[in-house]
Amino acid sequence: MRSTFITVRDLELRVTEGTLPWDESIRYDTVDLILDGTNVVDWLRPYARPGIDPPEYLGHPVGTNMTELLLGQRHEDESGRTALLGCTCTVIGCGPLLARIDIGSETVTWSHFGRGPGEEYDGLELQFDRDTYMDALTHYEETT
Repeated sequence: MRSTFITVRDLELRVTEGTLPWDESIRYDTVDLILDGTNVVDWLRPYARPGIDPPEYLGHPVGTNMTELLLGQRHEDESGRTALLGCTCTVIGCGPLLARIDIGSETVTWSHFGRGPGEEYDGLELQFDRDTYMDALTHYEETT
């Protein structure tokens, strides 16, 4: 398997107003991950294995410590991957979009994307300039 490295120039943590999927009377705002103006799920579509279409996901609920999360400090599975997005049932650990987050001295890399066995995204690695990445996290924390 050959890896595809893509440099992401802009990371935005965007609050999306919404309601619970099963009860539109209850507000449930989430945080979407926008990379160069495109939702992270749309980045994954071309790298899904044949026959697998990325499912619908929900972002983390507003109030989640997104800095801790996106610094890879909250592992969701035994391989050390982080849940970037969760299931539409609102339980992040239920079928999450997982990725390994590696923080380097100059770059941050998201790799090993997947949802579970057999639902991996072949060879995609997204790389961010570390300073730009950290600025996006700081901006989000200051504005929420």
